[in-house]
Amino acid sequence: MKQIVELNEQTRNQISAIEQKCEKLAEKLLNNYKTDFQTGGENLVVDLIRTIKGRSASENDVFKVDYESILELGIETEEDFYPNAYIPIWKCKQEMFHSVGYLTNLDIDSIEKKMMIMIEEMLADREEGEKYE
Repeated sequence: MKQIVELNEQTRNQISAIEQKCEKLAEKLLNNYKTDFQTGGENLVVDLIRTIKGRSASENDVFKVDYESILELGIETEEDFYPNAYIPIWKCKQEMFHSVGYLTNLDIDSIEKKMMIMIEEMLADREEGEKYE
């Protein structure tokens, strides 16, 4: 994550652009892999999550202290959600009386490769588990 101290409109646009790309990527990955996970009442979850102290936030809150956005990967059943992995995208913190941001060093292609590897590992783990049942 690279530290950003200039929290201006240009930075806001940069964050917004990468978050929007992550949302499109999440949708694409979900569409590509969801059928692989639908056996056994499980659903793949790939989503960009925006929060402030664990509560849902909007993309307009990017410069609020404790705002963070992550690309999350998990499995959902009827009762529960099992997070599997996540990639931090943006985080805003208060440091020495100033707001400071941290933006991922990864470009969207690197994020996609990383997410695909994690999904493939989840699929391999499921197949491994099915062998022993």
